[in-house]
Amino acid sequence: MFVETARLGNISRASEALHISQPALTRALKEFESQISTVLFERTTRRLALTPEGERFLPTAQRLLGDLTEAAERLRVQASDVQGTVTLAVGTAFGALVLPHVLRPLAARYPGMRLRLLDDTSAGITRRVVHAEADLGIGSLSGDTSALLCQKLLTAPLGVLANPAHFALKASAGARELAALPLLKEGPDTSIMQLLRLHGSSLVAQMEGGIEVSSLSIQLAMAQAGVGVAVLSALGASHPQARGMRFVPLRPAVRREVFLQQRRDRPLSASARVLRDALLAPLRVPQAHPSIRFVAKG
Repeated sequence: MFVETARLGNISRASEALHISQPALTRALKEFESQISTVLFERTTRRLALTPEGERFLPTAQRLLGDLTEAAERLRVQASDVQGTVTLAVGTAFGALVLPHVLRPLAARYPGMRLRLLDDTSAGITRRVVHAEADLGIGSLSGDTSALLCQKLLTAPLGVLANPAHFALKASAGARELAALPLLKEGPDTSIMQLLRLHGSSLVAQMEGGIEVSSLSIQLAMAQAGVGVAVLSALGASHPQARGMRFVPLRPAVRREVFLQQRRDRPLSASARVLRDALLAPLRVPQAHPSIRFVAKG
């Protein structure tokens, strides 16, 4: 108000430029002078003129105002610029199958964006997002998710995966067909094991005698070598390492749901918003098993 009034030398024109009433501007200027214990304007019947003190203060006020405007603009640009690091917690299957199709165009369009990918189980992914260790997470829901905004990305049936050279699987896998197979054991905190427990599947007890494998890559290697039969979702069965093996859905059907997760109370950066929107856009993944259903939120 001081700078604009000094520039125009007239309360009426300054109030119009500032879009406030003349009395309000007059009161504000008097209050400002009172706060700094200095008279800044000489008021005559024709115009306002700066006092010597006002003349000395004006360049400082203009510089401060300019610095503030520049700083605000710099913050605005930074807030809207797609740069900086985004941390994404994601499972191996989604990371290997879907993520490359999402990230390839983003890397070309936003070279300033940096990504940090954390491979974890669904329980670990949810925990990382809840504790703000990751900006976004992709996995099945596990534990308390009340603090999270969760948007479904896909569903995929559970089934068994085997090398046909070692194990002949029928078109669908029921309890009778699976009873004689050496099943590899899933870790206790995986989404697969949680789903099987939830549905009261007999596979939980059957897997107890198998080799426990915590890595999808090792699990696929064991299945490829004929060491055992993997129990996983169609998402895991679509991993490049699973090519040449046969995937058969369980009967009755059990489907795994995969969600994009973020904290409700934690605003996303511009880069994180770009990544989130890309993950929610319609996805076409040629290598995905046909039983996988992608859910585009837009």
